[in-house]
Amino acid sequence: MQLNNLIDELVLKKLLPPNTEPQINAVLQQEVEANPWFITTLIGISAWLSVVLFLIFIFLSHIIDDASSAILVGFILLVVTVFLQYLYKNRLFISQLSLALNLTGQILFIGGIAIADENIVAAALMTWFLEILLIFIYKNSILRFLAVLIATVAALVMLYEFRLYQWIHIVIILLAAGSSWYWLAESDHLTDKMMTWLYQPLGYGFVIALQMVLLLSILPDTPNIPNITWWYSTVGLTIILIMLEIYLLDGYDILMSASQSYAIFISTLLVCILLYQSPGIIASIIILVLGFQRGNRVLMGLAIIFMTLFIVAFYYHLNITLLMKSITLITTGIALLGLRFGFKYIYPVPQGE
Repeated sequence: MQLNNLIDELVLKKLLPPNTEPQINAVLQQEVEANPWFITTLIGISAWLSVVLFLIFIFLSHIIDDASSAILVGFILLVVTVFLQYLYKNRLFISQLSLALNLTGQILFIGGIAIADENIVAAALMTWFLEILLIFIYKNSILRFLAVLIATVAALVMLYEFRLYQWIHIVIILLAAGSSWYWLAESDHLTDKMMTWLYQPLGYGFVIALQMVLLLSILPDTPNIPNITWWYSTVGLTIILIMLEIYLLDGYDILMSASQSYAIFISTLLVCILLYQSPGIIASIIILVLGFQRGNRVLMGLAIIFMTLFIVAFYYHLNITLLMKSITLITTGIALLGLRFGFKYIYPVPQGE
């Protein structure tokens, strides 16, 4: 009864669509009791050890001795693992074995294409299409999560090879928009037959891929990393952050005056202007807001970890003296304390709460 009451309350608050109770109960009934973590770990280790021994046998037998044989063996492993996953998807050992063999097949297949054609672009393009295909046909959360990361790397490789360096901002904005949509629509995904299994691995994949790409922004002096105008990403991420704030304030029916709303948006805009060369911090704020809105501690933890990393990098790369950096830290602390007291004045807590 407590679950039914909670669902009814969420429907009234428009956080869940109507008539979702039967679907939620059906999803909950499909949950399989999980094995203890140490059993799962041992089974996974045994599966990966089996793959290592299998690969040793393949290479010692000289089955793979050129690019063509690598492509053929990789393709066979991909096809076999897809069928194994369909036939034995509830067998933990088979699932881990199929995952290891599938990743091995991807390496052999893509590596063989890259060696045979001596064309990195063709290999990256094939990787991108392969990962998208596997997301839909290979029903494994770990592989779907990894597929998002691998597809992102493949997209970056293609942009690098075509010298379309500034197009990386489009990738960043798409990942940020995808992350926002995936997590804001979580309640809808839970009741959708296909998205129930896709939204979590893809949602976390988009979040990690977004932060992974933005790590390039804190490596400006690294060889082979082109000079990129990072404030382009800052503009796109700022727009997404402000739209997210508007959506949340409107969705929760928060009563506030126009001046209070403008204060929030102007404060966000000022912070983003100050951080115009650090889009990673803004992306971390977006993820933190999403995690807070969904009550997801994993998202909040990821956001805090990456935000700390980006803030340290921002402070380290400031082209000022150590004294000025210290003054900057002190000024920032005073400003944050001032904002804290200012928000307490603008949004006073009602008595009795």
